[in-house]
Parts: sequence; structure tokens; C-alpha cells
Amino acid sequence: MSEPPAAERAVFDRVTKRFGRRLVFDNISFDLRRGGRYGLLGPNGAGKSTLVRLLSGVLRPDEGQVLVNGRSPWRDPARARADMGLLPEGAPLVSELTVREHLRLAGAFRGLAPAVFHQEEERLVTALSLTPFYQRPAGILSQGQKRRAALASALLGRPDFLVLDEPTSGLDPEESLRLLALLKDLPTEVTLLVSSHILSEIFEITAEVLVLARGALVARGPWRRAAGETPNEADLRREYLDLTAGEA
Repeated sequence: MSEPPAAERAVFDRVTKRFGRRLVFDNISFDLRRGGRYGLLGPNGAGKSTLVRLLSGVLRPDEGQVLVNGRSPWRDPARARADMGLLPEGAPLVSELTVREHLRLAGAFRGLAPAVFHQEEERLVTALSLTPFYQRPAGILSQGQKRRAALASALLGRPDFLVLDEPTSGLDPEESLRLLALLKDLPTEVTLLVSSHILSEIFEITAEVLVLARGALVARGPWRRAAGETPNEADLRREYLDLTAGEA
């Protein structure tokens, strides 16, 4: 397959993925265009976290090809992820390192100049309210604090491609609202892919939905077509259950 056009941030081309006898993806294809805002939905076990791991290069497809910014994240993870902010499931942190040390590592990985790092550090410490635990090791933090620390690392340096798996998990309502406001204010050129079970939150920050079920991409399209112009939570849940044929 030739390198994708500049308009495409990521491409899944006829991807199949199995774990033993379990088929997770069966020949799925789609692209994520630059500047798109995508919600990734599906029942438990549909492959949402597997899709995130394929994008990040943690997993490789059994068949087909995954490209991020024109490169295979499995063969060249550093270059494919150079402009990617990633929040995986569980958001693992090193217990002995402080939140500040995690941000410093993320800054070094992205090659941020010291002045740029300090600007970004100040922005995210304020936006995610990290000050009370910023100098504490990750091992003693609450789940919500760990989640905010991992989010700060993902958002550091304003990456062009954000992949967030259940970003509000463990956050209280006020913290969730603060994060959603931050994501709604992203520059227009940033591509955002967010996986979540909270449909109203995903509707609020994304323009298009991708629905996984039964090893396939069963629906894709703008929210207004998938769930109506001004849906409430009940509308969203009803449409989602229709799309997944009751597998949720």
C-alpha cells in the first residue's frame, strides 16, 4: 500500500487481529482524517482498546496494515508516534516517579525545548489542577490523580493526534467538565479519537462516530445522522444499541 495522502492521519487497511482463537477484527478498513473529531464506541470486548494498541504500535495486525502519519507504528513506533498524544487503558505510570518527572519524560520524548516545556507545564498544571500532588510519586496517588497525570503527559506539547481511551474514567464531575472543555478547545488541525462508554460526553466533543461490534466496523458517520440533531442520553443509547444489535 502506498503512503496515505496528507489529509489522512491514520489508516486501517483490511486489518485482521486475533488473540488465539478469538477474532477481534475481521478485515476492517477505515481512515481518520486530519482535524477530525471521532468517537469510538462498542460493547465490552468489541476491540476498542485493541484498536488503540494497534495505533500505538504495542500490537501488530495479523493481516492488513495500520499506518499513522504514513508510517507503521509497529515497525517504526518512535516516528509514527512523534506527534501522538496517547492515553491507553489503565494509563500506566511508574510508581517511583513523580507527576513532574513523568511530564519531563514526555517532554524529552517529544523533543520540547526547555522554554516550550515550561509553558506547557504551566498550562497543564493549571488546566488539570495538578498542583496539590505534582511533586508526589505516582504510586501513592488516587486513581483520579493518576488519570489526570497521565492525561497531562498525553496532552503535553499539543500533539497533532490525540488518542484517548476512557479519558474521564476515575475523574469526578468537576474534573470531567474541565477536561471536556480542554478537548473542545483543541486547535482545528488536531485529530482526536476518543473511546468511552459515556455517550453524552463523546457526543459533546466529537463530530463523527465509529461503532465496533462483532469484529467489524458496523457504523460510521456524523452524529446528526447516527443520533439526531439534538439527542439526549436516552436517544444516544437507543441508537447505539440498534447499531450494535443489542450486543452492548
